[in-house]
Amino acid sequence: MTNPYAMQANPYAATYSGYPQEAYSKTNFAQENYPANIYPTKKSGPSTFGMMTLGAIGGGTVGFLKNRQPVNQNGNISDAFVKEVFENDLAQNRSVSSQKFFKQLKDVLKKIDKADSPEKFKNLLKENKEIIEDQCKGISFDTFIDAVNSTNLKDSKKSLKDALEGIMNFELQKTKNAIKLGWNTESKKFVKTPEFKDSKLFNTIKSTKNNGQWKKALKYGGITAGIMGALTVGYKMLTSRN
Repeated sequence: MTNPYAMQANPYAATYSGYPQEAYSKTNFAQENYPANIYPTKKSGPSTFGMMTLGAIGGGTVGFLKNRQPVNQNGNISDAFVKEVFENDLAQNRSVSSQKFFKQLKDVLKKIDKADSPEKFKNLLKENKEIIEDQCKGISFDTFIDAVNSTNLKDSKKSLKDALEGIMNFELQKTKNAIKLGWNTESKKFVKTPEFKDSKLFNTIKSTKNNGQWKKALKYGGITAGIMGALTVGYKMLTSRN
């Protein structure tokens, strides 16, 4: 007796793992009906470190070039450069007694306005006796101290302050004159001439100029790097939020 099912075609003969061959032959349902990349690739954007480096280089270059000449076309010198040369020359080339003298001078000028009583004023003078004695070529230091009272305190402070500021201004003017003496307007650089006899001071002026350029370059570079870095971080925050 023959099997009634022997010659029947298997309806699932052309299937693979239970799925119709036609459906399986398609690459992928998701690929057919959706874009290959549903989520767009995230762009990294500019590097914060790279932008800061670029800012540092650019800002440093501007700072270096902007401050490459300590003397402008009109022969003017900035007060900051004059003071820096004076301080460097004092520290590097002058005697210990000179350094002590100007230390006391600056200390008195810094504190004299706060000495609002005869006692405070006298104590300030006693703490810096050497600088005051140098001003007492006539009446002695002790007599000056003994004579200070509430009546003449204001005038005494003003007279001493004017005298000490005069000394400081004179030193800065001498420094400014020396800077101009060593400056060659044609070559726009410092040149040691026979008229400039103080070699130590001349070398201090040159080194102060060079160091000042690099300090300004680092300052400008740091500021620019910070700005560029902050802008880059802000850009990344904005783009990631969007």
